Amino acid sequence: MKTNQLSLGTAKVDITPAHPVPLAGFSERNGLYRDIHRKLFARVWFFKQTETTGTVRNAVLVQADLIWWGSDVADALIRDVRTRWRTDTVILHASHTHSGPQTTEKFTSYLGRPDPDYIRYVKERVLAGIEAAERDTEPVVISKASGRCHIAVNRRKRCEDGSVGMAPNPDGPVDPEVLVVKFAKPDGVCKGVLFHYACHPTTTRDNFVSSEFPGAAMEAVESAFPHPVVASFLQGCCGDVRPALVREGQFVSGTREDVDTLGRTLADEVLRVLNGPMDVLSPSLGEMKRVEIELPVGQVPDEQELKAAASKEGVFAEWARLLLDDPERRKPTVPLRISLLPLADALALLAIDAEAVVEYGLAIKRLSRGRVLPLPYSNGMIGYLPTARQIEEGGYESRESLYFFGLPGPFSGRAERLVMERIAALING
Repeated sequence: MKTNQLSLGTAKVDITPAHPVPLAGFSERNGLYRDIHRKLFARVWFFKQTETTGTVRNAVLVQADLIWWGSDVADALIRDVRTRWRTDTVILHASHTHSGPQTTEKFTSYLGRPDPDYIRYVKERVLAGIEAAERDTEPVVISKASGRCHIAVNRRKRCEDGSVGMAPNPDGPVDPEVLVVKFAKPDGVCKGVLFHYACHPTTTRDNFVSSEFPGAAMEAVESAFPHPVVASFLQGCCGDVRPALVREGQFVSGTREDVDTLGRTLADEVLRVLNGPMDVLSPSLGEMKRVEIELPVGQVPDEQELKAAASKEGVFAEWARLLLDDPERRKPTVPLRISLLPLADALALLAIDAEAVVEYGLAIKRLSRGRVLPLPYSNGMIGYLPTARQIEEGGYESRESLYFFGLPGPFSGRAERLVMERIAALING
């Protein structure tokens, strides 16, 4: 009996800025970067499936060492891919490193100022990478297995006054699973590795370029093979989870050595899984299913409130000016885009253009029985996606962050239910 045949091509392109630019992710970090610790790369995956009917289906996954893909940048790049390769089945995914450049002008400057030349450079390099990956396609066999890694801790902690602060919470939820997917040639030689884990790449706050612990992990996995292999880190729902670098009950900023150590720890688990038994999957590259959800905002400020705020200084004032300059931002809903890409009978990628907290990742895995890997930081970025409980509690993810991202207000508690209902429909539909 004939079955669908999946082919894969890979490429790895350097996207390190050619000259010093501002970095994104920490409001207190100013000026141009001082040094390069680890180069930034975009790793490209070009999937091609020839179906039993003779139909050929293509899909592109780009995993990049970026804090996120700005929605404006992502939309433009996907349009280019659609034109050149006649497919809009594209996932642009970011590792969420906080030691790389900003990729959008849509947010306040406190998240980092974009460099237009760098953004153009990234687009050019990614398109070149897709060309190279397409030329590299060859048949592969897919297998997967999972392990566990314990380098992360929840960062939402209830304070004595009842508020929620950003501090280590060992009792809070995390997702320790490391899901590893291997793509091997018919002769058994490994061609590529995807590994999925949820943790903020915020090991250090130093002003140097770095692919952070995900980059260290990817390089360690790639170098473990005697032949060329592309290994891509897929970031999970890590919105309220960060590296467990803790001293006297408080988070501490790590060093370059800490970045390397955390990356090595994750890579060791990936390699252990690769050297053990893995389940072979039946390829099933399907059409990408999409949904756009209008997330309700609890309360939108009126123009008078915004004008009063805009006359002051700081992030609150800049947020107000963003909303005044763009009336589209003052709508009572914010569109969230989610896409589902099936790769095999027990493997699909769920792209989300938001910074989802860990509870969403755990819920999606339960709902799909581990078949679906949630990929926030994909195909754009709107800001944080908190749970209903977090919206009620307050804290950075649900309240304070909205000013940095230029959102009109905190989401309604109904947002979580709407999101999970639509995700369930995508998975089960």
